[in-house]
Amino acid sequence: MKPQLQNEKERLCLSCMKCCREVIVYTHPVLYSCPAEMLVEFYQARGFSVTRLKEDAIILSFKHDCQHLTPAGCDIYDQRPEACRDYSGIEDFGDECLWSQLKKK
Repeated sequence: MKPQLQNEKERLCLSCMKCCREVIVYTHPVLYSCPAEMLVEFYQARGFSVTRLKEDAIILSFKHDCQHLTPAGCDIYDQRPEACRDYSGIEDFGDECLWSQLKKK
């Protein structure tokens, strides 16, 4: 069933779907009993893309399609969970999230 688009934000969401295809997780070496370098190596060896921030926080990302994502888009978009409705990919994806275009207008 094709979703009933309510506004520009929803149209941008459905044309991007970056957060439906990639998972971003933030972590910090203070949570582990090993040096940051070892933590980075551990996650890279498992296929994560790893970005280390200045304050030693680590951003882990990996490709993972949502179970509801189909070639036609989200098959539960009109009934998607509240977490999906409220999530802003701008914090995780910056300008790669199409919602960032709304701020520029």
